[in-house]
Amino acid sequence: MIFFGNRSRLDISILTLLCLYQNHHLVMGKETSSSSSSSSSTATTALPAVRQPPAISIPPVPSKTYLHHTTLHPRPKLILIGDSITELGSSHAEGWATSLSIRYNRRMDVVNRGMNGYNSRWGMAALPLILEEILGPSSEASSDGIDAAGDECAWEETMHQKKKRQRTDCPNDERATTSEKQAQQQQQQQHPQYTFIIGYGANDSCLPDGAHSRHHVPLGEYASNLTRMIRIIQTWNSEKNVAVALLAPPPCDTEKQKKSRDNENVTVLYAEACDKVARTTGVPIVNLWKGMQLPAKNYDDDDNSSLFESNQQWKVDYLSDGVHLTPMGNYRLYELVIEMLDQGVVEKGKSGLGLAVSALPRAYPDHSLVDGLDPGKTFGTDMLPISKFDK
Repeated sequence: MIFFGNRSRLDISILTLLCLYQNHHLVMGKETSSSSSSSSSTATTALPAVRQPPAISIPPVPSKTYLHHTTLHPRPKLILIGDSITELGSSHAEGWATSLSIRYNRRMDVVNRGMNGYNSRWGMAALPLILEEILGPSSEASSDGIDAAGDECAWEETMHQKKKRQRTDCPNDERATTSEKQAQQQQQQQHPQYTFIIGYGANDSCLPDGAHSRHHVPLGEYASNLTRMIRIIQTWNSEKNVAVALLAPPPCDTEKQKKSRDNENVTVLYAEACDKVARTTGVPIVNLWKGMQLPAKNYDDDDNSSLFESNQQWKVDYLSDGVHLTPMGNYRLYELVIEMLDQGVVEKGKSGLGLAVSALPRAYPDHSLVDGLDPGKTFGTDMLPISKFDK
């Protein structure tokens, strides 16, 4: 309630009528403005409304596989390293990293180490801290690799010795049968314990004289940083079974980002450099730059230059501000990552990681198979000295 002091009732009535008139005028003005704006927008915008992504669920598997394809071994980890495209993938329910966590529930843990605003130079500097957190202390081979990552012969020799050791090592479990050991060894070879996806380039490709020039990294250095990161991850801990893949930078809407980015003349070069590094180092790649701009059915076509010009709906569907992803953009990235993860190591001319959901065992036995009276037998913990923790 508002008090007007010694004003007369007539003054108060006049003020009340004036307020009502102004409010009515403002509301009508907003409606008129909104209507005009809507009409203008409809007249100038030919693109359809933004589509919404479908719900994410765990792919179904046969019931027998679901019940019996389980393991007591630590579940593998998928580690996402990159910039805001990666970090924001876990910031909401429709993020691409969140979707991966749902898809691989109880089969593979998704660990997000994306950091908004980072470029490959800063990511390279932070990488040892991330690897020490995830993989533990580095071996001598990796320490040398940080200082001299360009030594091709030393890197190849390190990788050769690591693969040789993985072929000869056998799980040290006296209680396991020979067939179980063979199955465990085969599983260890097929499914890496730690899979890293490196996704930098959205900030590296900022214009050197633009509004975000501080984030710019020259093209040659960008490619070198990716190569060094791949080699350091692969050799950081010789005892770990590790795989690496690259994530190319996404396209941007040049019109919305013209102060800092240029999709057609600059970002494309960083995407191509990322693809070249992947081919040179022999690691899989998620080509987000191409995969977002082209319809899914034309994604693998060799001659698709005309489609880049004719298909502009991706700017509306996939980008919220010209560079960051909408829910639908997150879903498209999720689709592309799944395509790479599901793909065999070498299959149909492409390279993937062979991490399809159906190929990965669920962690821990199904509840229906747990010994109800003596559960320790099911988990192999009945012989462990846990009684000392009893009060």
